[in-house]
Amino acid sequence: MNRKPVVAGRFYDSEPGALRRAVSGFLTGGTAASGEITGILAPHAGYSYSGAAAGAAFAGLKDIPFDTLVILATGHTMPLKNGALYSEGAFETPLGSVAVDEELCAALLKEKKLFENLPRAHAAEHAVEVQLPFLQVLKGNGVKIVPILFNTPDAKLLEDAGRALGRAMKGRKALFCVSSDLSHYPPGNIAEMSDRSVLLALRQAMRSASPAYFDLANRLLQAKCSAFMDTTACGQAAMTAGAAAALELGSDDFNLELYTHSGKISGDNKAVVGYGCGYFTRGKTKPAAGCELSRTMKDALLSTARNSIAFRLENGKTPEQPLSAWPEFNQPAAVFVTLTLAGQLRGCIGSLEPRGTLADAVGAYAVAAAFEDPRFTEVTAAELEKIKIEISVLSPLTLVPGAEHVKEGLHGVYVKSGRRSGTYLPQVWEHFTTKEEFLSSLCLEKAGLSADAWKEKSTALYVYTVDCFQEN
Repeated sequence: MNRKPVVAGRFYDSEPGALRRAVSGFLTGGTAASGEITGILAPHAGYSYSGAAAGAAFAGLKDIPFDTLVILATGHTMPLKNGALYSEGAFETPLGSVAVDEELCAALLKEKKLFENLPRAHAAEHAVEVQLPFLQVLKGNGVKIVPILFNTPDAKLLEDAGRALGRAMKGRKALFCVSSDLSHYPPGNIAEMSDRSVLLALRQAMRSASPAYFDLANRLLQAKCSAFMDTTACGQAAMTAGAAAALELGSDDFNLELYTHSGKISGDNKAVVGYGCGYFTRGKTKPAAGCELSRTMKDALLSTARNSIAFRLENGKTPEQPLSAWPEFNQPAAVFVTLTLAGQLRGCIGSLEPRGTLADAVGAYAVAAAFEDPRFTEVTAAELEKIKIEISVLSPLTLVPGAEHVKEGLHGVYVKSGRRSGTYLPQVWEHFTTKEEFLSSLCLEKAGLSADAWKEKSTALYVYTVDCFQEN
């Protein structure tokens, strides 16, 4: 059942001495992660391109004792319905054999809807194999592996599989490695913008405990960049499952260690592949979710909103927003845009859930607030000069058991009962003197419910916070 190497001599050196020297050189990179490491992200290309990034990731494991490394990798050679295991035997490289952890594989295979034993999926696959020499040089041949391939687009299955893997790893001296490259074949400048956005999305998914966020971020980026590249991350499926496993193991962050792309190494930036590495970590203090926006970024978003309204006035349509050099602008975001004229509301439209990137949402909802708010007539060119624009970027909704968990002046509130619902942004608190008045008005005037509906058990209350900023 030993699986023979298939890319030795192509992706890495087939001569043991030369291979060991090359890997040892790559393992000198890396810095200490800010937290306890549960897993790593490492690329899987030829070592001349991605060896430095892979070595930096594995270097973070040198002082951590572990018996098993689970390798969640991209399946390049055949479509896979779920996680494809190689559950018995060993993988061979020029540095010797690495045994499969058959006990842990057997535990995973009990989850029949999530995993299957499929050795043929591994037969010609390089994404697991190229990680093994780093493991062997770092820890010898005593550490076992669990090789798993993913490529399904089913985000729910990937999250379930990752969670199941995390549960199976608990109580064992086990870590995981997500084996994935990033964008494929865009120009170097596009790769840099997309790849850094994907890596930020992975961090945000960890901080918000939402693998679904990472899946959405990749879908939005791919839609925006489809003319330039084949994929945002060839191992998106493995990355989604890895994030879920990390969350199950108590991790709450992803620390980027190194980013590069093939053009920076070869000098040819016409069509590149991106490589990133880093650590999934858990710390004593939970990091804040949400992207931190600088004043410069906020001013740029306010300009996007104003320019989008002006574009609609001139051209009759909403402009498309390009991929941004700021990764924060390319993240999924729930946004409200509010327009005021002489201190009075002139329009307010937005969404409680992310439906586009931050830049897309700001542009689209600015236009909607100006032209589609049913409470007002369309904004005119003369009015636009006098209008003041405010943008609210929302945190994820959190369901609370009752009004006692609503914090006055801090929380926006979304109320839902049956088919009726409504929300007040945190800014609306200034119009009320008590929480009771705020919630009663929300139910009666915004959601079309009875004023006391917020007191009923059948009514769902959600809270959120906002990063709110406006034009001077």
